[in-house]
Amino acid sequence: MDNRGVQFSLFGAEAADPLVEDLDGVLFAGGDWVRADGGAAARLSVLVPEQWRAEALRAELADRGLDSDTAAAPGDLIAVRTQITERLAPHALRWTRGAALRPPADLALSASALRLWAIAAGRAEEAGFLLRMPDPDGELHRIAGGQLARLGVTAVEVGSRIGAGWRVTSVKRLRRLAELIGAPPAGCGPDWPRG
Repeated sequence: MDNRGVQFSLFGAEAADPLVEDLDGVLFAGGDWVRADGGAAARLSVLVPEQWRAEALRAELADRGLDSDTAAAPGDLIAVRTQITERLAPHALRWTRGAALRPPADLALSASALRLWAIAAGRAEEAGFLLRMPDPDGELHRIAGGQLARLGVTAVEVGSRIGAGWRVTSVKRLRRLAELIGAPPAGCGPDWPRG
């Protein structure tokens, strides 16, 4: 993809230091926490459909000082999993109530978290760029539009045969999204927003 002419935002993913809090974006893409050692440690995992996504997520995790691995998953998917570590325990606790995943009250999606969401579950379409989500009826899906708007990315809620999510359309909105999430990962092909 040609990103000439796209000026990455001073508030975008490329200008920010990588933080563990950015993993919030993986939760938007269907990630899940596994807590271990009575809640003293945790692992984050997510299923992705293509190898480039797995490699890009592992690189992003490494940038945050987290080791990870991959495993084959049903449906030709790839599971990307962090190591089980005490470092992730407070983040897992923030996102879970009992066994249920619940968005934290203080949730504020960052540009870097949005980048992780786009890597794990973004897909270019003829009508724009779809940020897919696994549960169209879930609480996280309901608040996603507001989180995108807070970042200056207006999106339309969709449900389609390729999945539910939030679609970003128009050249101006796609440019804003591209500015926020930064350069395309290696191997993504057309599955990155065109600015």
